[in-house]
Amino acid sequence: MKKKERDEKFAAHLPGVLQYHQTMLADGVRNKLLFEAIRQNVTPETNFLDIGAGTGVWAILAAKLGAKRVVAVEIEECLIPIIYKHAQENGVAHKIEIIHANSNDVKIRGKFDVIVSELFGNDAIGAETVKSFVNIRNRFLSPNGILIPQKLAMLAVPVHYDRSINDLPADLPLTTEFLKSIKLNYGRNLMLADRQNIEFLAEPQTLVEIDFRTVNEAPALQDLSLTWKLKDLRKANAIVTFNQSTFTDEIEMDSFGSQSWGASLNEFVPFEPRSGDLRFRVTYDLKQGNCSVSLPSHPDVNPQNFGPVFAFARIRMAQQMTPHRKFKPSKVK
Repeated sequence: MKKKERDEKFAAHLPGVLQYHQTMLADGVRNKLLFEAIRQNVTPETNFLDIGAGTGVWAILAAKLGAKRVVAVEIEECLIPIIYKHAQENGVAHKIEIIHANSNDVKIRGKFDVIVSELFGNDAIGAETVKSFVNIRNRFLSPNGILIPQKLAMLAVPVHYDRSINDLPADLPLTTEFLKSIKLNYGRNLMLADRQNIEFLAEPQTLVEIDFRTVNEAPALQDLSLTWKLKDLRKANAIVTFNQSTFTDEIEMDSFGSQSWGASLNEFVPFEPRSGDLRFRVTYDLKQGNCSVSLPSHPDVNPQNFGPVFAFARIRMAQQMTPHRKFKPSKVK
């Protein structure tokens, strides 16, 4: 790739990176807890490693706390000068070693007493995340060293969402129920502003948990299941899933209130029985992911099954049954 092409790619990529990291910096819930976890574990004898350092704030904090050695590793090229400039602003540029590399490729001498890393991307509980943490732990963590975070869990909870999908203004004399039913096959990201419209109907439960201090293989993500006993089944119209980070034994973050962490909303049609058990079953797979909601306490009520394959099948079937005319694209002369 020529320099001009590299510069154009860099320039196009830069706004998205800056916006993402500005969102991360503005997340008071996450950052106050991470600040405290680092503050409690860094001393003048600490060798500190930040992998996926982002804008450099945690490496800078460690340096300001007097850590003996601080290394910041970041794969995003455009963040490398930002880390350095921030370190200069805070008077610790001479104390931080900055490395531009992927964590799997980097070679660093010695071991570290505290390692901070949130290399989760879009697959927080998947195989690539586990592989990266095992690599980090085996190569860089000193005996009795501390990983931050220690654990990551995915939680689920039945909810009432009072702003279900509306495709048209309510006062128009038209309906789009077919489109709405197709959309139910795809979980959607629940923005922080929308979370105020969520009412938990039970206590969240853990679908799956990873302990980065001991894990060696990714957990199975097929046929995960949870059941809740609800007093008012008719109120439940969605399942929300979100993550929970354990930074240290004493510091835990529920990411439902964090703007830099996503929450997923899986809507369904409310059931008619007044009370009983609600079961959520889900398989996470990039190609064959699916979920179902059922009432084990009411076996006569049909479960609701959702997934991209169901949406595809319904659209294809409807397409075959739709009377329509089709014109081929005109040939370009």
